[in-house]
Amino acid sequence: MSAPQQMTDSLVAPVLGKTAGSAVQEEGVKRTDGIAEDPEIKDRLSLEEDGGSSAQSEAGTIEEKSKGVLEMEFLTGRLSRTVLAILYATFMLLSYSLSLNQYTSSAYLTFAVSESFEAHSLQSTISTVGSVFQAMAQPPIAKLADYFGRVKTYVGCVIFYCIGLIIVASSQNIVAYAVGNTIYIVGITGLFLLQNVIIGDISSLKNRYWWSQFPSIPGAINAFVSANVVASLMAHGSADKQWRWGFAMFIILTPALALPIITTLWVNTRPTRMARADAKAAKASRAPQSRAARFSHQAKSFFWQLDFIGLILFVIGFGLFFVTITLANSKTAKWSDAHSIAQLIVGAVFIAAFVCYERFYAPHPLLPFVLLKRKTVIGCVLIALFHPVAGRIVSGYLYTFLLVAADQSVLSATRITSFPTVAGTVTAMIGALLSSRFRMLKPIIILGFVMELLSMGLMIRYRRSTNSQGELAVVQLLRGGANGFIPYPTQALIQAAAPHEHLAAITAGWLVVYYLAGGIGSAIGGAMWTNIVPNKLQNYLNGDDALITAAYGNPIGYATKYAVGTFERDALVRAQDEAQRTIVIVGTCVSVLSLLTSLFLIDNLRLPDTQSIEETEKIVEDAEKERRGKVAVPEVN
Repeated sequence: MSAPQQMTDSLVAPVLGKTAGSAVQEEGVKRTDGIAEDPEIKDRLSLEEDGGSSAQSEAGTIEEKSKGVLEMEFLTGRLSRTVLAILYATFMLLSYSLSLNQYTSSAYLTFAVSESFEAHSLQSTISTVGSVFQAMAQPPIAKLADYFGRVKTYVGCVIFYCIGLIIVASSQNIVAYAVGNTIYIVGITGLFLLQNVIIGDISSLKNRYWWSQFPSIPGAINAFVSANVVASLMAHGSADKQWRWGFAMFIILTPALALPIITTLWVNTRPTRMARADAKAAKASRAPQSRAARFSHQAKSFFWQLDFIGLILFVIGFGLFFVTITLANSKTAKWSDAHSIAQLIVGAVFIAAFVCYERFYAPHPLLPFVLLKRKTVIGCVLIALFHPVAGRIVSGYLYTFLLVAADQSVLSATRITSFPTVAGTVTAMIGALLSSRFRMLKPIIILGFVMELLSMGLMIRYRRSTNSQGELAVVQLLRGGANGFIPYPTQALIQAAAPHEHLAAITAGWLVVYYLAGGIGSAIGGAMWTNIVPNKLQNYLNGDDALITAAYGNPIGYATKYAVGTFERDALVRAQDEAQRTIVIVGTCVSVLSLLTSLFLIDNLRLPDTQSIEETEKIVEDAEKERRGKVAVPEVN
């Protein structure tokens, strides 16, 4: 056995050794069939019957734990190696399938809008709307997972996913395709989010990093094989028919892979018959007697606990902001467009209203603002802001640069842009094993940002048209390796800084910032490219408008027409070289902010064998009690 293999074996052992459930059992909490003998917990099972509404005591206080959290606490009492093996294996298979779906769907979209609907100009609009819904769907899905439970919400996401793909595969016009794609995006976003949340529910903090990245390991090869899948499918029939089959096969595959997950969760979170009978009796004793009164009670509970007011403000505010920064680069007037400015202002107003309402008035906030007083939470949120901004700035026009300025083949350019995915998967496994062995995350995150800053700095020297294929690839590998040490441990760290009750909300909020930051980074990189390249072409092509329009509007076609060494091609190469240099320098500066944040704004929390840190639970519980004393909680009885 080789030395690296011995090291891996020694580090894997503690990862597989304990679960959050076994840790709870070791602490002496007696459970029978997954149900705690604590009468208080037993009484909360009434949540199973009334859709998750929190019971109110005579004093009017609201139960602190949601149905989704209680559901997972019951599950930890039934966890065994067999249950864990089923869950993690099926999560991995489903994650691979969803990853392949994502990689191939962009290619199928191109065939759909071009061949079937003859509306290629709308391709970017459909992609943008999908990106907006991907970001905006996170907090509502997290709220539903807390209110209705993880299992029911997971089933709902599978249904949304399938309905969306059915509409897409059978669409006869671009509008139907766009509607189906939006529904599909909500479904697949929910499946990925709930995978993260459920893994957070059932894993100990010590092993959270490992199990969070575990399902994505095989998906790394999709960066290479997806093109072969698309090419093979499209070669066996008409384009209009084959792209539909490309989507349709996942309508069969995804429910089949999700079924073991749903069944395992449902069986192991279902209370015993006696517990359900006791819960039903407890619910009946405190419920209003008349049907109208019961309906009113449930409607009020649903309205306030799902925080409908906060949801509306959130979707409008962040939706307008995200749409504006995503679409601005496709407009001629860019950021000076009055329509874009108006959308940003209105979006900012709604965001401010959302923050004020959630902070001072919401009885059940969409996002746990009480956690924003914690330094580590603030640091993780800033990392979720700076890291994607830097990454998207430097990667937005890399593929075009490789094909045109660096004169790489399509195969070479595709591989170079795919290297970060593979490198990130490898380093994520290494970082996860180290985290499980040494019980800390901060040093790993710092290492990631040091590597990222180094890769960005090297790009200033090694992302030029004169660099070799190997030089261009190495800096991409280094940047990808850095990425494996950043998102997963940062997500695990922000979960460690939050109590179990807020796991879904804090994960969703962190992902919203992450996706929003990616849009901001793309907008910044796009703004620099669209300003620098045309201006440089104006100088280097001596003001020849025809050549400038051709070089900027269709650089790949232009490069095919003019060989390397010609005056026309060299002018475009020089313009793209100088644009990339500026872009990389800006990305490097943002990376410095990320490194400083990781050094000074996150704590080096020691990761226990439990699902959450007991001290964190107590601190946040006390803060929430203080907040509830200041916020008027609507009466729902």
